[in-house]
Amino acid sequence: MLNVPETRVFAWKKHRYSSIEYLLLSTLFLSILAVIFWMVYWDLLKLADFKKLVSAQSFPWLHFIVFVVMIVSNFAIHKFNRSARLYIDDSGVRLKLPPDSGLATLSFLERELLWSELKDATYMASFKIIQLRPNYAARPFSIRVQDWQLQNTNGNLTGGDAESDVMKVFRELGIFEKFPKNSRLEASDFDLMKHPATKKVLLGMAGLVVYGFLDAMLQHEGYAFFNLEYCLPHIISGSSVTLILVYCLLKARSRDFIPSGIIGVLAVMGGIAFGIASYVAGIRINQLAGGPLLEARYHRDAGCENLLPEDTSLPVVEYTHMTRDYWCSKTADEVLSIKVRKGLFGLYQFDLREHTQAIRDYRQKH
Repeated sequence: MLNVPETRVFAWKKHRYSSIEYLLLSTLFLSILAVIFWMVYWDLLKLADFKKLVSAQSFPWLHFIVFVVMIVSNFAIHKFNRSARLYIDDSGVRLKLPPDSGLATLSFLERELLWSELKDATYMASFKIIQLRPNYAARPFSIRVQDWQLQNTNGNLTGGDAESDVMKVFRELGIFEKFPKNSRLEASDFDLMKHPATKKVLLGMAGLVVYGFLDAMLQHEGYAFFNLEYCLPHIISGSSVTLILVYCLLKARSRDFIPSGIIGVLAVMGGIAFGIASYVAGIRINQLAGGPLLEARYHRDAGCENLLPEDTSLPVVEYTHMTRDYWCSKTADEVLSIKVRKGLFGLYQFDLREHTQAIRDYRQKH
């Protein structure tokens, strides 16, 4: 093993998000705002309901406390990393707080790993992370190389490239040559967008998700029930696509390696995406190839949660307790007009736009 004559000291570098990371974070933020707006629009998010939920005996306080502890722990770890220093030399690697850091309470987060105790060393290029696994039973020592930059002896940060600095020291020490890789991490370091087969699967899944989302937003009808009878064709289609993807990816693997874990996850996710898109497309196909959209006479039931048809061959319209007040404002004898369509294979679907808007207006007034 090559000898490094001095201890290299690295300090935490402020992370700058790339354009892709900004795009992903913006997408996540906008998605959360869209969900909140949707819940407020349909009166599903109310302060009174939140207070009632918190005061209920069934409120999952344990899960809430765990969630808060996780947030606080993440903040503490981030604060520790910003103050700590990463020391690398020919004896090992250490993550320690400077004596004058003032964060002695976080000293339990300090780590030290000697090269003599190292079992394997793996650099995951996709995540720019070095994972060092010791011989003894302990959690791996992970170093995200782009988070650290070289510090000179006076304590001032240099302008060097963090990744090249950390990787240079590991190459000088011959760590990756002296110790094997962790074979379990090969899937996590696999670039899905560089392999032609996995890239096509990802793009196909993205297309299915976009189609399913857009068409679901544009549709005004929905299946009468969400049960096995109505979902079975889409479960079968999704399962079939999963098997087809497994076959195709295994075939592509013979030409260019794909980890087994990647094949399994992509095949299952592709099948789920196709099944969901198939469900949405089934409603659209029923609109185009099924029977006409007819108006049928319905009445509310005694529990104010279901609408019962006068024609017993038609399906029941099922609501929940959230709409009970509205339906109870209707008398049991009052005739309610429901738009219903009998589609392919005898599957019914409803157009409930008028009643949905009426329920929303009622809840806003009450």
